[in-house]
Amino acid sequence: MEAPLNLKRRSALLLAVCSALLLAACTGVVVHETRSEYSRIRVVDHGSQRALYFVGDADLDVVETLIDLRQPHVLQHAYSRTAMAGLLYRPEPSSCLLIGLGGGAIVRFLNHHWPALALDVVEIDPEVVRVAREYFGTVESPGTRIHVADGREFLERSTARYDLILIDAHLHPDARTDSTGHPLSLRSDSFYRSVQDRLAPGGVVMFNMIAGRDSASYLESLRGAFPAVDVYRPAGTGNMIVFASPRDPLASEAELRARARALDRRGGFGFAFADLPGALTPSRAPDGSSR
Repeated sequence: MEAPLNLKRRSALLLAVCSALLLAACTGVVVHETRSEYSRIRVVDHGSQRALYFVGDADLDVVETLIDLRQPHVLQHAYSRTAMAGLLYRPEPSSCLLIGLGGGAIVRFLNHHWPALALDVVEIDPEVVRVAREYFGTVESPGTRIHVADGREFLERSTARYDLILIDAHLHPDARTDSTGHPLSLRSDSFYRSVQDRLAPGGVVMFNMIAGRDSASYLESLRGAFPAVDVYRPAGTGNMIVFASPRDPLASEAELRARARALDRRGGFGFAFADLPGALTPSRAPDGSSR
């Protein structure tokens, strides 16, 4: 069932979409375009900013990645910054799995600020991996491995445990996805069980959801699979960032804010971690549990 959006929410989504399309139409310079089995991929420069688009029906461009070529390790998207709230739920992780590469903005951020982090990246589309390497500078390093594989199959085969699992996978909508492009194979009960099996004690998982007619059922399935769930709605985007834990209660908002202040004292991130809890929706019961 479609989740109803209030007027303010619809206005914010419309503004975000119109701004993206206006930017592409007025100032963008296409530097590369290609088709793969999964998507039509376009790389566009807007001054010093470079964007990776998945081009959909009616030539509607969905921004997958945005970086500043002068500072590629600084996150530009509000959604990707909010996704880094995972570092508040699981401070100083030693291992992370990212499913969905895009141009690699999150990879560049984590490599720069957490160089000792063991990072596995899984991307189903080899053409996306090539574009990320050649146009966004996203490459493997001693601590980062990029795997061309299906995320569900990778988790089923893996024996590793991760402090953080980040699900950021989207495709052009077709029979393999829901109406917004979330792969159906990553929305199943069996996939959720594989996530739970591969999380280390105290680990958390993040799901990047795009609001649409299937988002309510997607969120409902996550609440059914994970006893602890927090939902963020970053301003000016159509994203819902969901954090979940299979066993442990999630950190309280007071704990999140204290950890954010500690990270901000380190500085140099390009945004304030202290701003992130402001996007947390009031979805917990009075005792702090999810509902």
